[in-house]
Amino acid sequence: MSFVYAFIDWENIEKTAKQDYGSILNYDEFNTIIRTVSTENNSLLVGIKAFGDFDKGIAGLMTKLVNLGIQPCHVVTKSPHEYLKGSTDIVMSLDILKTMYTYPHITEFMFVSGDSDLRYVITELRTNGKSIKILGFKDRTSKFIIEMANNFISLDEFPNLLRKVTESDKEHLANSLMFDKEANILIKELDMLEGRGKKFIGLNYFRSYIIDHNQTKATNFSDALTKCKDCDIIEINTIENPNDPDHPTRACKLNRNNRVVQYILGY
Repeated sequence: MSFVYAFIDWENIEKTAKQDYGSILNYDEFNTIIRTVSTENNSLLVGIKAFGDFDKGIAGLMTKLVNLGIQPCHVVTKSPHEYLKGSTDIVMSLDILKTMYTYPHITEFMFVSGDSDLRYVITELRTNGKSIKILGFKDRTSKFIIEMANNFISLDEFPNLLRKVTESDKEHLANSLMFDKEANILIKELDMLEGRGKKFIGLNYFRSYIIDHNQTKATNFSDALTKCKDCDIIEINTIENPNDPDHPTRACKLNRNNRVVQYILGY
């Protein structure tokens, strides 16, 4: 009998579901998939850990994971002034190596992620004779780690894993933004820029503009911008890049039909 430990890169999986599939995870189904896949071939699942910044997730998520038998490991991914890039990968990789050295009887490690940064810790595990299983979205999982793994299982094979973001989900998020200070400033600043008659406002330009003017709360504004995009307060469109026709750019504009925009701008 082999012993398995599962590690979930929550930041990676949730972001992929949201941004690339326009969906959210069905947590119960997600848990069932992990347990089913990890215990194939008479293997015994020792534990499951999920790594991510749970301050950015939905309220009560850590409790939900605990109730599912998944140990949430909170990772701080932002300081007052900046995102701490790669912090989740670093913390998870260190925990994986600690697990390998502390519990040598664990022979198989399963990673629920598509991140190519895992290749470094996979190399160390393989050097120590461990078996690697990867569970991830096929087109969003690094070819490097797929090739390095003993087995790869595509999450796309499980149709009940994801559910589309509903209008009710968007409405709930939009309601919370009506009285969000950063969201209010974002909407008013974009309204001002559009009032200047700019042909288009690049998304990256607007993100840099708003952060440059609010350095002390840069991460708060970055999060607010993401939320405004998620609930259609700010619309994103791909347009021709006048400086590079072969590489279109993304522009942003206010959705003036959105009731949150109308409420904040007073019309």
